[in-house]
Amino acid sequence: MHLVSCYFKRQPVIHKKNANMNNMKQKKVYIVHGYQASPNDHWFPWLSRKVHAAGHFSKRVMLPESSQPDFDAWQQSLALQIPHLNEDTIIVAHSLGCAAVLHYLTQHFQTAAKNIQAGIFVSGFAAPLAAIPELNEFIAAAKLDSVKLQTSMPLAFCLLSSNDPIVPPPLTLQLSNLLNAQCFEVKKAGHFMRKDGYSEFHEIWELIKPLLSS
Repeated sequence: MHLVSCYFKRQPVIHKKNANMNNMKQKKVYIVHGYQASPNDHWFPWLSRKVHAAGHFSKRVMLPESSQPDFDAWQQSLALQIPHLNEDTIIVAHSLGCAAVLHYLTQHFQTAAKNIQAGIFVSGFAAPLAAIPELNEFIAAAKLDSVKLQTSMPLAFCLLSSNDPIVPPPLTLQLSNLLNAQCFEVKKAGHFMRKDGYSEFHEIWELIKPLLSS
């Protein structure tokens, strides 16, 4: 699979390797699943293991009733499981989890001065989905503040699939614009699920690795 830059507004970040790994700050990576998924699905366990093996903290967030998601319940779960955000926090989200966590971040940034290091959003969107109209109410409840998100999350990445059957690529590009994110296209990756061949996700690991050493 080939990672292709399809939209690029930010300048590339150059990360310097720390010669003394003992002095490396521990990062906290939170992985947020989406609709009809759990923390044990798709590439989430694999990514969590990779982060742990690199010496950092990783938590796969559990969101309740993912087949019939309740917006307020998801927000409460995010607040309970990601209570502390700072410059060593990296958020990774998939699909509907992107809209949920971006609303949560917007609310947090409006009341707290601390930034996070980065956000990575896979098949993300902030507009109604023609393929799943029953999620429209949930999506409408997510209020994203573009200015606040760009200011308090200075580094953001979006990944889209050229043949995503659920989230059309233009919706992920739209989210990328809202976040002023670096956006990458992965050819024929479906919706980045296990059935699409994504029990591992090497492209996202290549994005996260330099963040862990910065």
